[in-house]
Amino acid sequence: MNMKWYYKIFQTIILTVAAGLLGWMIMANWQISLQLHLSINAWMGAILFVLFIGITIGFGSWWLSRHQTSWLVATLFGLTLLKFPLVIGLKINPTSDFWNYHTLAVFSAQGLTWTQLLHRGTIGNYVVFPHALNIANGYSLAAAFGGSNFFVSQLINIGCTLVDMVLIYWLVARWLSRQLGIMTALIFYWIPAYWLYGSLLNGGEPFFLTSVLLMMYALTRALVPLPTTTLTDRHLYLALAIVATIVANMLRPIMAVWLIALSLMAIILLFTVGRHYRYQYRQLMIYGGVVLGLLFTATNIDSWLYGFKVAPSRAETLYSLATGTDVKSRGTYSPTLQTTVSHELRAAPTLTQAYPRITRTMTTALQTNLKQVQLQMGTFANQKMQGFIREDYGYDWSLYNLSNHSGLLNHSWFHLAPILITSATVYWQIMLIIALLSILIGLGLQWRQHYLNRYLLMGALLLDGFTLSALPLEVQGRYHIILYLPVLMLMTCGIAAMKLWWHNRQIKHN
Repeated sequence: MNMKWYYKIFQTIILTVAAGLLGWMIMANWQISLQLHLSINAWMGAILFVLFIGITIGFGSWWLSRHQTSWLVATLFGLTLLKFPLVIGLKINPTSDFWNYHTLAVFSAQGLTWTQLLHRGTIGNYVVFPHALNIANGYSLAAAFGGSNFFVSQLINIGCTLVDMVLIYWLVARWLSRQLGIMTALIFYWIPAYWLYGSLLNGGEPFFLTSVLLMMYALTRALVPLPTTTLTDRHLYLALAIVATIVANMLRPIMAVWLIALSLMAIILLFTVGRHYRYQYRQLMIYGGVVLGLLFTATNIDSWLYGFKVAPSRAETLYSLATGTDVKSRGTYSPTLQTTVSHELRAAPTLTQAYPRITRTMTTALQTNLKQVQLQMGTFANQKMQGFIREDYGYDWSLYNLSNHSGLLNHSWFHLAPILITSATVYWQIMLIIALLSILIGLGLQWRQHYLNRYLLMGALLLDGFTLSALPLEVQGRYHIILYLPVLMLMTCGIAAMKLWWHNRQIKHN
């Protein structure tokens, strides 16, 4: 059996797993909808809204692709400005993690060192979750220039979404076509849950997505350069890709999945395309080696950055696994485990003595939880998938962080739940269905030479990796935001395949 057959078998397995996961997500999303007991009017209103958005995206991408780039730039800026009336009208008073991010950012911007904040008790449990410290640190840079008003954080996230649209457009236009690039950027913009979440709150996900997309952009420029790109430019882009990858991992420590997917794609291309791209493989090896080395030293980097020893990654991973296997909390946030971490941090004389105790406690909790999970594995796994892919996070978190402001919009926000949650659910469901259809198209295309095969495989690898690595850990709706990128990749490939099929059909018909 030659290498091409091994490649076909591998591709079939990856695409089939992706199809299975997408089918599971679609069913879980539907089950969530039934649990919410949404009215027929809410469903009809949401379907009409999503249909209107779909037609707008289709016509808008067709029209903008036939006009100068200045029209596209004006459209993206105009769509970004649409968010400000809601941000101004809806008063947010951050709570939970969002309050912690904001408070730490403001204190840091005012000149307090992270060591001082640690001794004051402001950092709290975040010594065990350094990625949360990194999120707060990112907002502290904005607070240093823009002040302590929460609107500064909202403005940063809105700006991140604008940058994301530009990067998505550039990447898809570079690999496929300009019209598809515009369409994908518009689909991303109109995701209802993320539209709310990325506009109203100061979560780490907008920073994270922008870092990932910037890394993809820089890698593209380094490995597949434009004719005008110099050797120095390529080296600078490679350095930017490394920095963006590490920043993304500091915000959400899951970039090992990206590294594995990229390595698998590189190996496949090496054996299927040949050894004509020695420079690219050398650059990839440098990128992978440096990133891997920095990932292994992430704890030391965080400790150096903040001036005190943060918990080793093992402690955070065991906490997330213990939370993710907690049957009582359905694998979501566990107040009991958080209280345990707080107790250990207070009881131990020093942080270096607290971390081993936390590790031992979380190991014991994990072992206990696994015994309980084994008795109801199927039901528990489905509950976790429901918790992971639910699209009500945008509305729910905005409601949870709503201030007691007496404004009309604050007062009315609760009553808008049915239409907002249903619209988010329907939009996400349609995205998943189109992605699944794209996978099915990919399973057919792989038996002949087709330029979309590699893109479909990379999208499926990322979907499989990000989903399967997330399910054993603690899950929340906002954690699946990273899935938007592979789902968009798969959707775009499927639409590109259908456009090509229709074009060829028209030629034969004529």
